[in-house]
Amino acid sequence: MASSYTTNLGIEEIATGEQSGTWGDTTNFNHDIFDRIVAYKAVALSGTTHTLTVREASPGSGTENLQDGMYRVIKFTGALGANNTVTIAPNTTQVYLMVVNATTDSGSSGPYSVILSQGSGANITIPNGFANFVYGDGAGSGAAVVSITDTLTMSAPKITGGVITGITDLAVADGGTGASTAAAARTSLGAAADGDAVAMSIALG
Repeated sequence: MASSYTTNLGIEEIATGEQSGTWGDTTNFNHDIFDRIVAYKAVALSGTTHTLTVREASPGSGTENLQDGMYRVIKFTGALGANNTVTIAPNTTQVYLMVVNATTDSGSSGPYSVILSQGSGANITIPNGFANFVYGDGAGSGAAVVSITDTLTMSAPKITGGVITGITDLAVADGGTGASTAAAARTSLGAAADGDAVAMSIALG
């Protein structure tokens, strides 16, 4: 009986009684795959598309079957002149990845984003200089890439720098103003408008 291979990483499963005297090579190749699961790889991008293979479509018996997509942490490098769409393959593989966009600008119109895709489902865009923790759902032609960090819950986050955009106005009870404009903030906080404050100051002497 021939070997079979796992769905997500193509790990070879030797059939009972097979590969007598050679099973050690296959086992070592499988260990190389396991090693990548806990490791990091820099992958250079160019042009506008790239395929990140996680599992060979047809793994070979007694061969390495090693692919860049087996690494759990991937830093994309290379000089780009446009956004680059990285397709996770095959579209039936379920995989999670920590991805960093460390690409550079090949001209003067960038920097550019890395767009992660697996099928016709949702994609994830990672701007230059940012990272994301994502997974591909392996749903076939309609496969989607989903961000885990977009809905991450933290009980005691510590933010020491950067810019926060696109958030809902912070309520007064949570230390905010409950508004996104100065006038609305004054109203929310029950504070006098600038003109009223000046007039009150003059009246009070």
